[in-house]
Amino acid sequence: MAERPSQQRFWWTISGFVVVFAVLAGRLVQLQAITPRQPAERSADNTEYRVVRSGRRGSIVDAHGVPLVLSRYKVTVRADPLKLGAYGPEVARLAAPFLGITEAEFLTRIQPPPVVPGTNATAASLPPRVHRNLGIATNIPLENWEALAQLLKTNRLSEDWRLANEVTNATKALAAQKRSVPWWDLLQRRQITQSARPRLQEMRARYKVVRSNSVECLANGLYPEVYEMRVYPRDALAAHVLGYTTNGLAAPGADLRTPLPVRGAAGLEQRFDAELQGASGILESHRFGNRELVPLRLREMAASEGLNVVLNLDANIQGMVEEALDFGEDSLHPKALSIIIVRPRDGAVLALGNRPTFNPNVRRIPSLDALQNRAIMAPAEPGSTFKLVTYSAALQEGLFNLDSSINCENGHWLPPGIKYPVHDDQGDHQGLTTVIEAFAHSSNVGASKLGLALGTNRFRDYIYRFGYLARTGIECGEEGIFTKYVKGRPVQMAFHGEAGGGVVRWDPVAASRLPYGYGLFATPLQTCMAAAAIANQGVLMAPQLVKRLETADGRVVREFKPVTVRRVISPATAQMMTKAMRQVVLGGTGKAAALEDYGVCGKTGTSKKVDPATHAYSTTLYYSSFVGFFPEDSPEICMMINADQPAAAGKAYYGGKACAPIFKRLAVNIAAYLALPPSLSKTNQTAMAPVTSSSVPASPGETFTPLDGPRSLATAHLPPR
Repeated sequence: MAERPSQQRFWWTISGFVVVFAVLAGRLVQLQAITPRQPAERSADNTEYRVVRSGRRGSIVDAHGVPLVLSRYKVTVRADPLKLGAYGPEVARLAAPFLGITEAEFLTRIQPPPVVPGTNATAASLPPRVHRNLGIATNIPLENWEALAQLLKTNRLSEDWRLANEVTNATKALAAQKRSVPWWDLLQRRQITQSARPRLQEMRARYKVVRSNSVECLANGLYPEVYEMRVYPRDALAAHVLGYTTNGLAAPGADLRTPLPVRGAAGLEQRFDAELQGASGILESHRFGNRELVPLRLREMAASEGLNVVLNLDANIQGMVEEALDFGEDSLHPKALSIIIVRPRDGAVLALGNRPTFNPNVRRIPSLDALQNRAIMAPAEPGSTFKLVTYSAALQEGLFNLDSSINCENGHWLPPGIKYPVHDDQGDHQGLTTVIEAFAHSSNVGASKLGLALGTNRFRDYIYRFGYLARTGIECGEEGIFTKYVKGRPVQMAFHGEAGGGVVRWDPVAASRLPYGYGLFATPLQTCMAAAAIANQGVLMAPQLVKRLETADGRVVREFKPVTVRRVISPATAQMMTKAMRQVVLGGTGKAAALEDYGVCGKTGTSKKVDPATHAYSTTLYYSSFVGFFPEDSPEICMMINADQPAAAGKAYYGGKACAPIFKRLAVNIAAYLALPPSLSKTNQTAMAPVTSSSVPASPGETFTPLDGPRSLATAHLPPR
């Protein structure tokens, strides 16, 4: 019996469904088991997302917590003209107040740059270019951008509102018209709906497009580039100590809303870059559209701020140094000027400044001269300030007393076996005199005789002891690693921003010149620390800029305690050198540094520079300096001032004339700021008792023993070297 047509259609339908499901099942097996593929990055199945959050860089503060370097988040606002579309003027009206520009400036900046025609083309003949990354404003505070973004997020553009109201009014009008017809007249009501439907559908379609463009314009027409900016509240104050930064590379996975990391490029910013750098945080989660699915959050690690660097530097004293540098620059017109102030007992660096300088807030490349921290990076022949080492060594070895006689040969002496004579300055010729007076009047002949009497090995040992043959290790000296190819093979080598100085050569001529500071190169910091060692009872300390590292909430992570390098001379010798340096200020070349209420001990220095054109010592280019400390009995301040090529008119280039007045100017202000009690009475300001090694008691456990007893150097035999 044949099947009826209805049964045949049923089985054909069933067969079709079976075939379709079989094909779908086969395709499913192929996609899931045979050739599986990862979902596209932006597919609906790929809801995972990853956000990198940058940690704020730590601050640098002075000894009293005064901020010297801070971090601020800034924003560069950019625009996509295609997404702004015709809504540019309205967005300009909303955004201009937050960006600090006018609406006209905003509209000008979203226009594509003008086309520069070539030789064979005109602007009209070239195709229009689409620029979707136009800068609108930069250096905008992050708070301003967040307020603007919130406004754009909650606001609706006027065209959006107008079309929304038109659709709403048209819908209400249609409903009112239908209500005017009795409910049982369904045909009439249907005719009203059908007649209004085309117009209403057109309005809704247009509104949908406008609404989509409006939302896209407000959401993505403007977008931020967030970056961390280092702010220096006091501009150029201690610029060479603090250094400056550059922008690093973006972290993997970071977008434009993640601030670019900041990297130190010089000074403390570079030396403590790893400690200052904050740790980045991360958020891994799922999202649907622009909303995070919080229950499906995979991992969250909060960003942590970098450590704060607390300095020994005092911002108030540093301000006084900056003012003194400006004064010296105006009065001396030098090529360069440096001032260093340390506390002798622990080596704390209270201030350090240079001229020329730079303002790290100004984002332009200064000259190389302005960037150089000359106090630690520009070694020069120190001149007579180096006599501190010569006289200290001779006193320590017991070759003479301060009241011993020495013949300064009226300023002209030819050492035995050397064809080049030693000269004193023309204004300070001395004959037979005492050692302390030879030191006070800075006799080169006297220093040369003492240095030759010491002998090469002993003298070199004292140069090393006082720290002239090695870097001081100050924290603002940049350090890093670079790769150098030696014979085709890469070799890791270190570079140091701080210069080490050193002796040029050892020969008979150099042996006669070294005692008064020629033939040796030293930085101002090395000379300052050598003088501070005398003020510290003969103990050399390492200079320390940094006091501690701490977290943002004040928890101390690392503390830098004073570092004793070595004992260079005995306390007895240090006391005799203190008396000799006091005589320099009382009646010698450093009278301009004297204070009324405090005993100042110092030493002047003036050296000729080599003329780069003739490669000989110049008669017009000088390097002047003054180093000293006060109060005499309990030194709190040791100060080094040096001027490179000061004005030479009227012999103003002498250290006692160029640098000693600056010392006095600074010392008066610092003593008042620190409230130091006066150490001088009216009766002892000019009194100076002779000091001998026998009048100074030896310290307990003293290990220094003189090789020879004290004797007169007036007729001492100096063997050829």
